[in-house]
Amino acid sequence: MDAKKILDLFRLDGKVAVVTGASRGLGKAMAIGYAAAGADVVLCGREATTLEPLADEIRSGLGRRALVVPFDIAQLPSHTGAVERALGEFGQIDVLLNNAGMNVRNASHEYLPEDWDRVLDTNLKGAFFFTQAVGKHMMERRQGKILNISSMTSYLGLPTVPAYTATKAALQQLTRLLAVEWAEYNIQVNAIAPGWIHTEMTAPLKGTPRYDWVVSKTPAARFGEPDELAGAAVFLCSPAADFITGQTLAVDGGILAGSDWRKYRITPIE
Repeated sequence: MDAKKILDLFRLDGKVAVVTGASRGLGKAMAIGYAAAGADVVLCGREATTLEPLADEIRSGLGRRALVVPFDIAQLPSHTGAVERALGEFGQIDVLLNNAGMNVRNASHEYLPEDWDRVLDTNLKGAFFFTQAVGKHMMERRQGKILNISSMTSYLGLPTVPAYTATKAALQQLTRLLAVEWAEYNIQVNAIAPGWIHTEMTAPLKGTPRYDWVVSKTPAARFGEPDELAGAAVFLCSPAADFITGQTLAVDGGILAGSDWRKYRITPIE
C-alpha cells in the first residue's frame, strides 16, 4: 500500500457523524475534527442557539454540511425524531459520538436521589438508548462506528462524583458488550477516556487544591485541551480502526501510566 492510501485510511470523506453534546468543550472539538477529516456532521444538544454558531463555522470554514438537531438525550421519546431528522437530511449515519454528559458534585453520604437520577438519565440511560436508536440503522447497513466518552473515574476512585463515576464505568463496560454483540454487523464500538481537560465542566477546579493535584499527578504536568482529543476521535471512527473494537483509549497526559514521578531525581544516562 502506498503512502497516500495509508493516509486515506484516516479520512472520513462521504461519512456522516452524529455528535451529542456538540455545543462546547470536547464535543465541539471532536465535531470540528470529524468535519476537518471530511465528514458531514449532525450537531446535537439541548439548545439550537448554542449549536448554530458551530454549524456556521463548519460550513464556512471547512466546507462541510452541518445539521443542527436540538434535543435532550435524557428524554427518550426525542431519540427517534433526532435519528429521523439526521437520516432525512443525509440518508445515512456512519459515526455516533456519545459525548453528552453532566455532573453533580457532592459527598457520597449526602448525595441526593434526584441528582443521581439526573446524572444517570443523561450519561448512561440516555446514551445507551440513543445508541440503540442509531445502532438499529447501522445494523441494517451492516457498518458503523460508535465512540463513547468515558472518564478517568472509570479507573480512579475520586471523591464527590459518585453518580458520574458510576455512569462512566458502566458506559465503558457497555462499550465492550456492544463491541461483541454488534461485531457481526461490522459495527466497531470503542471509547475514549479523557484525562483532565480544560472545559466548562472542569473550569471550577482552576485555582483549587484538586487542580494542583491533577497537574502533580499527570506526567505531562498540565491539563489537556479539547483539540487534543480530536485526533483520537477521528482515528477510532476512520477505516484505519476497522479491526479495533471494544477498546478504551486513555487520552490523559500519562496519568494512568504512573504518577508522583517528579519527587524522584532523574539523572540522564549519557
